[in-house]
Amino acid sequence: MIFALMMMLTASVSANAMSYEQARNEALFLTDKMAYELNLTDEQYEAAYEINLDYLMGVTSRDDVYGVYWERRNLDLSYILLDWQWNAYVAASYFYRPLYWDAGYWHFGIYARYPHRSYLYFGRPHFYSTYRGGHAWHRVGGHGYYHGHSNHFRAHGRSHVGMHDRMNRGEFHGNRHSSTRVTAGNRSRSIERNNRAIERGNRSIERNNRTIERQNRTIERNNRTIERGNRSIERNNRSIERNNRSIERGNSRSIERGNHSIERGSSRSSSSFSSPRSSSRSSSFSGGSRSGSHSSGSFSGGSHSSGSRSGGSFSGGSHSHSGGHSGGGHSGGGGHSHGGRR
Repeated sequence: MIFALMMMLTASVSANAMSYEQARNEALFLTDKMAYELNLTDEQYEAAYEINLDYLMGVTSRDDVYGVYWERRNLDLSYILLDWQWNAYVAASYFYRPLYWDAGYWHFGIYARYPHRSYLYFGRPHFYSTYRGGHAWHRVGGHGYYHGHSNHFRAHGRSHVGMHDRMNRGEFHGNRHSSTRVTAGNRSRSIERNNRAIERGNRSIERNNRTIERQNRTIERNNRTIERGNRSIERNNRSIERNNRSIERGNSRSIERGNHSIERGSSRSSSSFSSPRSSSRSSSFSGGSRSGSHSSGSFSGGSHSSGSRSGGSFSGGSHSHSGGHSGGGHSGGGGHSHGGRR
């Protein structure tokens, strides 16, 4: 609990406005690098320091980082910079957006490009220890102090000789701007060479970063293409599933109709084989008689009588012709007789 309370207090303190001392040091470092890269004149250098300090002193929360004070800073700088200087300033994010907020603390992008925080090219302006916002917007009002003094910094028809030019000519040997004495003597040329090497390394890093960004964008496009392909595959799979279900339903109905047809056919076949079939032929063998011109007879006793032809009996049925042959008879009692004399 105590640790959490201490962390909250630390974050709240970090979220407050910068102290005057911190803001002054950060404004000096930032302006020194602007003078080196943008080749500011002495007048531009002093004005840029005031503008940067006014901005840092005005930021009290993360909402102010790119708020009103940031807009006023850009307006003031547009009044003192030449067009090509302004374009270079906007293109350098560590100049254009020098401050950002992260994890409860202020961060300065300039240190990513210039990591040696104690190194200055030109030293301090002569009013470094006395300026406390005398040219700030809230004191001057209107369009700001530098709006009415732009001709002093952007005089036309005058050749531009900046501090970087003069440093290359070795003019900062013990100059009042070099209060830190980092650019004096032969050491200046050695530092300059080192700085050029650092700049080349920084440009190489920037190119690598741009290459990585392009590769990342390519990867993102490929990922989006893969996602679209996956969605298409999913749609195709769903379509295949629907078709399979439709085929299954069709097969099931076809099989059911086939089974019903087979059952109806089987039912008709069993009915035709199980029902009785009557005919005159069956009745003739089941005890019926057929009468004709022959009289029925029997071989009972083994006799054959004239006047009649007897037939054998079949299962109680008789075959007879009504009528007879006259003229004699045969006796089956062991003798043969004729009904007459000789």
